Amino acid sequence: MIVCEFIKKGSFYVSFEISGHALYAKKGKDIVCAAVSSVSQHTARVLEVEGAVVKIEEGYLKVEKISKDEISQRFVEELVVTLKDIEEQYPRYVRVDVRVEVSDDAH
Repeated sequence: MIVCEFIKKGSFYVSFEISGHALYAKKGKDIVCAAVSSVSQHTARVLEVEGAVVKIEEGYLKVEKISKDEISQRFVEELVVTLKDIEEQYPRYVRVDVRVEVSDDAH
């Protein structure tokens, strides 16, 4: 299963981590893995240009220090929506979680 975990502090996405394998089909023919990989890596590369820290390995992607600017936040929100669409179509292979933490800026 591919697990997609997003962290928000207040109303801002600050990081996300995507790990695992869908195991929907053999390597090279797994449409679920291909969909998740392409959309998430595209988003990561855009965010990296805006200053985010990105780590990509086989079956693993982590993006931290996401900018609070409107474009970066919109890219992450669209990624969440897209991954939830994939999760809805393939619930045995993808799980998407969004965790909201108390913002440090609340003071």
